[in-house]
Amino acid sequence: MKNNNTMVRLIVMVLVGVNSISTMYGYNLIPYTDEEINVGISAIALVVSELWNHYKNNNYSPEAKKAQAELDKAKQ
Repeated sequence: MKNNNTMVRLIVMVLVGVNSISTMYGYNLIPYTDEEINVGISAIALVVSELWNHYKNNNYSPEAKKAQAELDKAKQ
């Protein structure tokens, strides 16, 4: 299955463009300070990276469980 995220990229690009242009003309569409945005993005990045690392370092899929069982068997 091919992951096609073209629409997500387009929406993000439009939102960033609209926000940037509005900021240039003196309108603040995002009612937060730069510091608040920085803290929020950092917190989200932390949670996402922790969840991703936990998922990648543990055997959740059936294939990973089977491979781990075979590895454990080979170690004995």
